[in-house]
Amino acid sequence: MDPKASLTAPNAIRAMIRAGDYSGPTNGFVPGFAQCDILILPEANAFEFQTYCQHNADCCPLLATSIAPGSYHLDQLGQNIDIRTDVPRYRILKHGQLTEEVSDITHLWRDDFVIFALASYLAFDTVLNSFGIPSPLANPTHSLPMYISHLESNPVGPFGGNKVVCMRPMQKQELIKAIQAGSVSRVPHGIPVHFGEPGEIGIKNLGKPNFGEPIAFAAPKLPVFWTTSLTAHLAITRAAPELCIINSPQHLLVTDKADLSLVID
Repeated sequence: MDPKASLTAPNAIRAMIRAGDYSGPTNGFVPGFAQCDILILPEANAFEFQTYCQHNADCCPLLATSIAPGSYHLDQLGQNIDIRTDVPRYRILKHGQLTEEVSDITHLWRDDFVIFALASYLAFDTVLNSFGIPSPLANPTHSLPMYISHLESNPVGPFGGNKVVCMRPMQKQELIKAIQAGSVSRVPHGIPVHFGEPGEIGIKNLGKPNFGEPIAFAAPKLPVFWTTSLTAHLAITRAAPELCIINSPQHLLVTDKADLSLVID
């Protein structure tokens, strides 16, 4: 796939976002290319947060960080990425509290900011499709339902809290194939953490996700749960640093990195 091919290409999407021509969700954009959750912290908090991600690689898989404090490029993920303008919508958190949402953070940029790019669950959708398991979403621009579970992440310093999981309904044979896909590919968010009774991981109502849209399904399908990198958002909210910038849910950075390039040989 050529990341410069057309308006369905990653750099064209980023250019449209940078120009202010689009500020909506990125679900369904440029299938086959990785999208990332973005978290930006002051250098004083960066080491502990990076360690937190390393100790929770199942739910906070780091794809890239800025090369130095103050740098706003992520050349590892695409040409000419400017993290100050290339995410459709950002949330500004001060001491863990949401203060505003904006579509450009150039005016807020500081020389001590460090960027973290975490792989989203979308890459595994590409792997599942290659194994013959289609997306459960009727509309590709929607997102999977996501829930705050009772599964605890491994705390590091002030960072910790519950894991956020997404749900895909599957029949038993599909579940077996999905486990095989995750095991073979080892793509981020590829191994399910639970299937069956949602209450066993603290989810009371599948019809009321914390993020995304609910999916209606019936037996013989089972709810199957995977971690998501929104876990890191919760950890940062709990840590309450003096300032943090994150992407709004479902408003991700579209990268030039192919989903299947995340497969671990």
